[in-house]
Amino acid sequence: MSNTVHREHQMFPVLDASQIAAARRFASGPEAQFEPGAAIYEIAAENAPAWLVLHGTIEIVRRDGLSREASVTRQGVGQFTGEVAQLAGRPSLVAAHAGPKGCTALPFDPAHLRALMVGSADLGEIVMRALILRRVALIAEGGAGTILIGQPGSRQVLQLQGFLTRSGFPNLVLDADNDEEGRALIERAGILPDDLPLVVCPSGTILKKPSERDVASCLGMMPAIDPETIYDVAVVGAGPAGLATAVYAASEGLRVIVLDARSTGGQAGASARIENYLGFPTGISGQALAGRAFNQALKFGAEIAVPVEVERLDYTDGTLSLELAGNQRLRTRSVVIASGARYRKPDIANLSIFEGAGISYWASPIEARLCAGEEVALVGGGNSAGQAVVFLAPQVKRLHLVVRRDLAQTMSRYSSSASRRCPMSRSMSAGRSRTFKATQGPDSRR
Repeated sequence: MSNTVHREHQMFPVLDASQIAAARRFASGPEAQFEPGAAIYEIAAENAPAWLVLHGTIEIVRRDGLSREASVTRQGVGQFTGEVAQLAGRPSLVAAHAGPKGCTALPFDPAHLRALMVGSADLGEIVMRALILRRVALIAEGGAGTILIGQPGSRQVLQLQGFLTRSGFPNLVLDADNDEEGRALIERAGILPDDLPLVVCPSGTILKKPSERDVASCLGMMPAIDPETIYDVAVVGAGPAGLATAVYAASEGLRVIVLDARSTGGQAGASARIENYLGFPTGISGQALAGRAFNQALKFGAEIAVPVEVERLDYTDGTLSLELAGNQRLRTRSVVIASGARYRKPDIANLSIFEGAGISYWASPIEARLCAGEEVALVGGGNSAGQAVVFLAPQVKRLHLVVRRDLAQTMSRYSSSASRRCPMSRSMSAGRSRTFKATQGPDSRR
């Protein structure tokens, strides 16, 4: 069950009369009336407004697997529809229909919704919290978003699953061999084994063996870039530094676009837990940190294009231009390069063959599920390795930490102490490695 259940009042708040009156100033159009059962917007609809209910009710439904629908909630007077997709006009993950007695509602398109959040601090906080919590709940449900059909744990499925998860998109993996619904679709469509994995987008579009860019296009993640538009700031890299730049620049009224070849969050976004980031004394997961920064950037109107690779920077006639993969060009007055770090890889023959098929460069919940009960080796002695020890050790049979030097030389004190306090037995192994064996019992997951 989603951990947002106890926050229903924040997910679906009810605005009082004074708050509704304040919200009216930001509406993008007049009140609209809908007959009972009428479609207000469908799954995958782009630029669908958020609607504030004035009379009657609105039914919200989501996809449940490939062909079924499931009710999300019924929203009444003083409640509003939408989740974070509405901030940027991206395809909706849910559908909205008028209730059994119809409804009257007030629309807020993406620009006016963002204006509401910035122009009314109290209402903005209520609305933003609700939109984020609704996306979190949809992610927890899984079936509301993109469906992956293939071999769970395969390189291609893991790559797409990781991309969607780090991008904050709900997804569900169906086993092509053992899941009845997934197998039926493959047989009905005459899909060959070489066409797997399949990706079923919320719009119903089916992609065969797609790239991350193909999936991003299907999900409406990449805005249309007009080669004649001149941005004030183009940020290359969507890690914490790049997203922070977008927030600060966009909040000052500048036109901002953020580009990244992989996904939002950067290296930090793949961290199971971050303890030393300013403003989070109890720690925060990398995905949650990246998600907050991403939504904050959208709130101020920044455009985010992922995955888009920047191939070249030019300066002609006083204007900077970026050449992008796919023969696209972007013009801008300034460029901030926040491309982050590149992983240093061991000099091992044929290493690339096993990347994504037994070798990973981060320890997210996806990798943790694959490693559960297995014997794993973790190479590295930095802070990321320390957090991975804390995260993985209670879930695996045995964890070998391979380091070149003493941990005190490469790992911060807090991270080193946390990894050493893991409830597990310790023993030195041959060479310059330390072996940790996870203990059993209820305390092993603390």
